[in-house]
Amino acid sequence: MASGYAAFSTNIVLRVKGNIIPSCNIGEIIINTVTEGEGLYKDEYEKGRCVYRGANPNNYIEFNGELWRIISKEADGTYKIIRNEVLPEEMAFDTEGIRTSGYCSQGSAPNYGCNAWCSITHMVGSPSEFTNGTYTGSVDADSEMLTYLNGEYLDSITVNKDKIVNHSFSIGSVTWSNNDLQGQVESENRYKWNGNIGLISLSDYLRANSNMETCGTHNKNNSYYSTCGNTNWMLIKGTYWWTLSPSAVYSSTVFTVNRDGYLGRDNAHASYVVRPAVFLDSSISLSGSGTDSDPYRIIR
Repeated sequence: MASGYAAFSTNIVLRVKGNIIPSCNIGEIIINTVTEGEGLYKDEYEKGRCVYRGANPNNYIEFNGELWRIISKEADGTYKIIRNEVLPEEMAFDTEGIRTSGYCSQGSAPNYGCNAWCSITHMVGSPSEFTNGTYTGSVDADSEMLTYLNGEYLDSITVNKDKIVNHSFSIGSVTWSNNDLQGQVESENRYKWNGNIGLISLSDYLRANSNMETCGTHNKNNSYYSTCGNTNWMLIKGTYWWTLSPSAVYSSTVFTVNRDGYLGRDNAHASYVVRPAVFLDSSISLSGSGTDSDPYRIIR
């Protein structure tokens, strides 16, 4: 099915194989989903969600006077977006020695930084403990990265800041070299954090690839990363940047997107650049065609 980036309409519909899926419309613009190539796909891993896939789909959006890109239209109607370029400064996910109690006192976390995104009191449902493999315990403070993004960085946003919504980000652990993307998504969703600004999960990156048969799991992506990078718009060649997904089994390592599309992991105290991700309100109206020269613009 060819991609159709079609006209404007006040009657918002989107069709996939004859089925109406209103939640997948982009603003007031009718976009047909596709089943191959670049464009907007129905997400088979989470019901009611649509994701952009391919080397360079028309998912550019102007936010805060910058180019960002739409990752997904969520089942609740919100838009998950990511900054098109990384922030200029490298920083640690979590510096060693800052969080050293409970879960963060176990394994390699005291020496290399803790890979838990947030405190348990800020997790959805306020669980009594955070568990990752054999490590389990309370987390008493947020990560350094979370604190920066929802403090200093949030304060720096000046345009359309009111369109950011407090939303759930999936922060559960991911097993290295797994071949089960559905299982990975469920593991990521085991723990969630509600907040304004986060990072992508590892599955967000994998689901941005239009060649899911070859590249649709962590194991497959890393086996064919030189090929998989050619069909994934999230890749920024030559750049290493953080996700928020902790690596299973370890208490200090966090997944990264490497310069060539290989999905690696490093200790939380390491320095990498950052691509913030936010959710925009479901009621926004957009103009534009979604290209880099004519990105979607928030008109109300």
